[in-house]
Amino acid sequence: MIKTQSLFDFLSSEGYQYHIEQGKSPIRDTYVIASLFSPIENGLYFFKGKTLPSEIKHSLILVNNIPEQTDVSNTFIELHDDVQLVYYKLLNYVFPQGSNGTIASTAIIHPNAKIGKNVEIGHFSIIENCVIGDNVKIGSHCKIHNGSKIGRNTVIEDYSDIGTRGIAWVWDEQTGKKVVQPQLGGVEIGKNCILGSNTIIVRGSLNENTKVGNHTYFAPGCRIGHGTIIGNYTHLANNVITGGNTKIGNECFIGSGVSFRPKAKIHNNTIVGTGSVVIKNTNKEHSTIVGIPAKEIETKNNPSGIPKLKKNDIN
Repeated sequence: MIKTQSLFDFLSSEGYQYHIEQGKSPIRDTYVIASLFSPIENGLYFFKGKTLPSEIKHSLILVNNIPEQTDVSNTFIELHDDVQLVYYKLLNYVFPQGSNGTIASTAIIHPNAKIGKNVEIGHFSIIENCVIGDNVKIGSHCKIHNGSKIGRNTVIEDYSDIGTRGIAWVWDEQTGKKVVQPQLGGVEIGKNCILGSNTIIVRGSLNENTKVGNHTYFAPGCRIGHGTIIGNYTHLANNVITGGNTKIGNECFIGSGVSFRPKAKIHNNTIVGTGSVVIKNTNKEHSTIVGIPAKEIETKNNPSGIPKLKKNDIN
């Protein structure tokens, strides 16, 4: 639920100009935060289409243009700014997502770990000898291994493992056995990142670190191989897997279930389609690749998955 007054307080505090188109039903004191994929009555929505779903009634709706509708009980708040952006900012205003500064009693923290200010660590998490920046939020049942560095304002969700060991080996032909190489590197995660639950990041193999840039997001279930380098403002959807020493540029969008062979390299502003297998390097920036194996196709103008950044956004 959200209090209607909180909505108007937010709009005023951010300086948004708006117009209210009052429906026949009075504006309620509270509304349910609601999705267009599961429409209900008495919801708070944003809407960009032309025709409002008939299931939406007695609701409060953020729009850029008043849509067609079959029910006159709805009230519209018409804005000039992107209503999806306004809606998401509103939700963060009402439901802040950052650290609460609480370290659970069941968490285990190495005495030499460097823990920043206002860090939240969930139950049964293990923090080895590593560096955790200010305002970091670590969920429950996570492990942050020796030699890891986590940048400020980053969120690591439940059951994630940062800096675990990878497996590299060669055959000893004389004995017929595998000889496993120790994994001696570390992990560096930038600031303002979100790593979804069950993320696994393998530490660098020898003297290298596995690196994740600033403002980069992982959906749940991603698996990042040793020595992989991922740029700033890149998004990995669910269950992306990279082989060792993969390089992914800035401002890329990687679809669900994508796999990268070891040492594959893609340029900045690359889109990789869902389920693709990347076995070759891209040739240039602003590419779209899809398929098994992934091949380049025409890139749409202003693709939705690529961040639209100002010059000084990547810091």
